[in-house]
This record gives sequence, C-alpha cells and structure tokens, in this order.
Amino acid sequence: MQIVRQIRAQIASGELRDGDQLPSQREMMARWHVSMQTACKVIGAMKTEGLAVPSAGRDTIVAPGTAARIAAAQGTAHAAAEPAPAPGAQAISVPAARTAAPGHVAGILGIPSGRRALRRTETRGHDGHAASIITAWYSPAIAEKAPRLAEPEPLPAGTLAYITQAAATRPARVREENSAAAADDDTAAALRIPPGSPVLITRTQHYDADGKLLQYAETITPSGTWRTHDYVITRN
Repeated sequence: MQIVRQIRAQIASGELRDGDQLPSQREMMARWHVSMQTACKVIGAMKTEGLAVPSAGRDTIVAPGTAARIAAAQGTAHAAAEPAPAPGAQAISVPAARTAAPGHVAGILGIPSGRRALRRTETRGHDGHAASIITAWYSPAIAEKAPRLAEPEPLPAGTLAYITQAAATRPARVREENSAAAADDDTAAALRIPPGSPVLITRTQHYDADGKLLQYAETITPSGTWRTHDYVITRN
C-alpha cells in the first residue's frame, strides 16, 4: 500500500522514531483522502509487517526496532531489537530506584561494587498474573541522560527505544546469555510458582557503537512461557 510505503520511508529517514504515535484512522482519511475501511487496512498491514504496535491507550505507535529492521533491509548495520513481550502481556508493576549494585552487576556497569545505580524491575503478565520479571540496570551516565527510566511507569516503546531518543545513541551490539535454573523463594512468590520450579534466566547487555553499555537486563520466565527475539542480519 502506498500509505504504508510512505510511513515506512518516514521511519527510515528518522522523521518517525520508535515509540512515536502514528496517524489515526481519521488522520489518514483526512491526509490521504481514503475511506475508513482503507485506513483500517493500512493500520492492520503495518501491524502485520511489525511496523506498528498498540500503545497503552488506543493509539498506534512505531514498534520498537522498526528503524533497525528497515536499515538492515537497506544494507546498513543495526542492532537487534528488544525481545517482544508475549501477546497480550501488560506491565503489572514497574518499580524503579537507585540502589547498591551487586558485584557482578557493578562489573558489567563499570562502577565500583556497592555503588548505587538505577535498577528498574518490570513485571509483565496477564490478568494480574506475572509471566516474566525483567530487572534492568543502568549506569549513572545513562540514568542522567534518560530520566524517565527512574519513573515507575511503563515506557510504551520500550526502554531501549527511549534511551535512543533521550541519550542520542542507539544499540549497535547485544550480548545474550541464557541459563535454566531453579526459582528461588522470591522469584517463586512473584511468579506464583512452587520454589525450585524451572525458570529461564536471560541476561542481555546492549552496547552502542562506541562500546558503551546502554542497558544490562536479567529476565526470568517460568517454563512454558515463550519469548520472542527479533534479530537483524546485516550485510557485510
């Protein structure tokens, strides 16, 4: 569709960024002189292509990682997008606070062990039941440039898309580690599973092109929960 191509071009050029609100059906009707049915098909097509996702309200926004996927298709390098939440999953709680970083986290952040760093924990699930727990850590430099990370509210386009906008830098490399483990008491209580139940722990480190860490995150999901990762394959 011509409208989809135009919106895709706006995303590729940077006119529309990850998390930006896309034109509503009525705005499309007025701007491109199309029917409500056509406008509805355009939004549906963008969602099918992965260009758009619904926001917390009734708006449609540019999906996280869209610019990266378009850039890769055009032959320019870009980083992998954030793992997509399970369909229908919503943020149940998002506490955020500056707290002493554990030794292994401090080492990754490049700060002394025990120094305070911003920790943001997002619990996602369905109907109030937790399906995953994501604990993300940020260096003082990133926390200062991206102050909304410290707010106990979900970010519609995701943390990395927000960091890209607020800190004027974007992920260029990601390191991911996965391990099966037994749920400890706190994790079991949060996920409402018996202690010792199998869980998947995923650790991700996102770096910019200069090798600076943008985000370190640990995600815990119980068995039987699928997580989707969208990777970009760039041409040499």
